[in-house]
Amino acid sequence: MMPSHNRMPSQKSEIEKADVLGERLVGGAGEVVAFIIEQLRTRFGVGLRDISSAPQITIEVIVFYMHLVDRLALAHLGVEKREAFVDRFIVAVVKEVSRELAKQVSADDFVPALRETYNLRQVQYARYRMLMPSEREALKNTLFWEFSNVLFGFFDDHNPVTLALLNVMVIDLAEVMLKDAMKVDEVLLG
Repeated sequence: MMPSHNRMPSQKSEIEKADVLGERLVGGAGEVVAFIIEQLRTRFGVGLRDISSAPQITIEVIVFYMHLVDRLALAHLGVEKREAFVDRFIVAVVKEVSRELAKQVSADDFVPALRETYNLRQVQYARYRMLMPSEREALKNTLFWEFSNVLFGFFDDHNPVTLALLNVMVIDLAEVMLKDAMKVDEVLLG
């Protein structure tokens, strides 16, 4: 029996999509982290609990966007194509992290932390079916709220109002990142 020629072009296409989105994600995530830190500092006088936690915040943001892209890939590509896409997407992100962030942090430390956090958060975030609440529902028990809580833990603040404002910021930034900067839907459907 001859191998199917329909599989290779499809997989190559998913690989190309993964490479494009992996590259876009890492650069954009760094900008998101810088924006969040700056906004909380200048608008609310809130700083990091520990400045050495900045690399882990970057990891959390990268992993969160990886999770969102994974969800979109499943919706747009279906189960089989999503699997090929995500396998390559993880490789593309790690490659780009190693290239982009090597100037600032040790890839020997960063990449294992990224892998560990990715594995942990994929399980944690999968429990949240709702990304954000509808107009009249509470913020809790949504993916964006959970992610905001993760980020909030890095800052020297306990005010629930700051957490709620961070949640709004996270939602707005995700829309800009996924639609405008990364163009996720366009890439996945292209």
